Amino acid sequence: MKPNFKIDNKNGQVYNAIIKIGILVEHQNKLLLIKELNSSDGKYYWNIIKGTFESDKDKNFISAAVRECKEEARIGIKVKHLLNIIYLSDKNKNKYVIQLNFIADIIKGLPKLAKKDSQKKLNEDIIELKFFTKKELKKLKKSDLMNERSFFVVRDWLKSKRYNLDVFLFINK
Repeated sequence: MKPNFKIDNKNGQVYNAIIKIGILVEHQNKLLLIKELNSSDGKYYWNIIKGTFESDKDKNFISAAVRECKEEARIGIKVKHLLNIIYLSDKNKNKYVIQLNFIADIIKGLPKLAKKDSQKKLNEDIIELKFFTKKELKKLKKSDLMNERSFFVVRDWLKSKRYNLDVFLFINK
C-alpha cells in the first residue's frame, strides 16, 4: 500500500499513513460481503467493500465510499452512519492505517460482479457477492474473513453500533 499522506511529529519524524474506507451495505436487514483474493496467501475470503481514499479522485470520505461501492459491487449507495474508526500501526515498517467504516443503503441497482478486465484494471479479484443474515454472520469464523479488521467491523455491525455523520466537519478550500 502506498501512503496517501504523511504525518510529521514534533521531533521531525515522518510517518507514512493510509486512509482506508470500509462500507457495510445493508439491505433488508442483511449485510453485503464480497469474496476476494488475499494476495498474500492466494486464497479467497469474505470481506466488506473497502478501498483507499484517493485525494485526487475523492472529494471527501463519503464520496470515496460511493466510488468503492460502484467499483466493487456496481451499486449506488447512500451513506447513513459511521460504524467505527480503526487505527492500525506497524511501527517496525513506519506504516499506519486509519480505516473509517460506514453503513450505507443501496439506492441504485443490485450488487453484481464487475467483469474480470474491469477488476484487473482496479487491482481487484472478487469472485462472489452475497447478502448475509445476522444468523449467518454469527456463524462465520475469524478465518473466513479477509483479516482481523474485517472481523471486528462485522462484529461491531452485529452489535448495532452506529454514529451520526455529523461527527464529520468537511472544510473544502
